Amino acid sequence: MTVSNSERLYAHYQELFLKSNHVKTAEKLHLIYDKEYVYIPFFNREFTINRYTADITGSVYKKCDCYIEKLLILHHLHFHKTCAKNSGVMVPFRGIRECADFEPAYQKTTVTPFITYFNRKTSLLKKRAYNIGGQITSYGDISFTVNAFPLVPIQFIFWNGDEELPASANILFDKNIAQFIHPESIPVLANVGTSLLMDNNQLE
Repeated sequence: MTVSNSERLYAHYQELFLKSNHVKTAEKLHLIYDKEYVYIPFFNREFTINRYTADITGSVYKKCDCYIEKLLILHHLHFHKTCAKNSGVMVPFRGIRECADFEPAYQKTTVTPFITYFNRKTSLLKKRAYNIGGQITSYGDISFTVNAFPLVPIQFIFWNGDEELPASANILFDKNIAQFIHPESIPVLANVGTSLLMDNNQLE
């Protein structure tokens, strides 16, 4: 059987997790743990990673079958810095120094589809925001903050379009987000968030 690159990467980071200090990692990232598992809230869904096998599973209503989500979880566990600390300052994607090269692809694959899907559908967006644990804030026509992981907040701001101006949106991140996950994972994390918001089957 052919092994995909995603499967190889997953196995690699599983091995790194098994060699790591699980207790230290969990306490640093505000995660609950016991003798067998570390429990990881991820966009308002609870996942577990087995401390003996590094297998990741979801809650009863959401199995973690997607290697993208599994890799994001493993990247968070592996790439966070021991000195990681949120700044309390939220910035747009272009304000994250480590992510400058990813801006064009991020706009095309994440922001533009998000705008197109929710234009003039702010009531639907508000409902979907609650489904992924969003806390409503007071910007734009609708805005909310959701924790991708316990210490990784993401703020979504949306403006409806009208006859004069097209719809627009912004996604903000803590300025120090790259201290909690690999920079290359940040646009993927945002894409998972918008994909969950646009997923009719999962969130209705």
